[in-house]
Amino acid sequence: MKSFETAYNELEYLFIHKVPEYIEKINKEYNDGIILKEFSNKKLHEECLKRPGFKFLIENAEYDEKDRIIENTIFDVSFEIKLTPDTEKKINIFWRYIEAIRRMIDETESEWLYQITEIKENTLFIRVKDYKITNCDILTLKEL
Repeated sequence: MKSFETAYNELEYLFIHKVPEYIEKINKEYNDGIILKEFSNKKLHEECLKRPGFKFLIENAEYDEKDRIIENTIFDVSFEIKLTPDTEKKINIFWRYIEAIRRMIDETESEWLYQITEIKENTLFIRVKDYKITNCDILTLKEL
């Protein structure tokens, strides 16, 4: 079982260094006058007062029966995306940030599996799971 520290370090790298690349891609792709700015955060776990920014929280670290048997580590985390209150087209901007994060997650090769589990109000919930191929997974792959 891995500690959360390795997942935390990777999340910090992804959200501080990789998300800006995807924000840039989104801006070029849409080219409709809505320009996303990079998040102001310089660390994952900081209370960033500048906007746009995010607030990171560890929500949960429980294991269900199946995951204890195959020794998977699971953490639920959240990112509350904070935009300036007077932002025009706030909903469009929020969903473009979500799109940038979703693309980054989909295109990241990692020893962790990242899954967006919920988007509620201005918060994105992500499940972080130790990515292991087990005998059960191999059987499933062979059946395909």
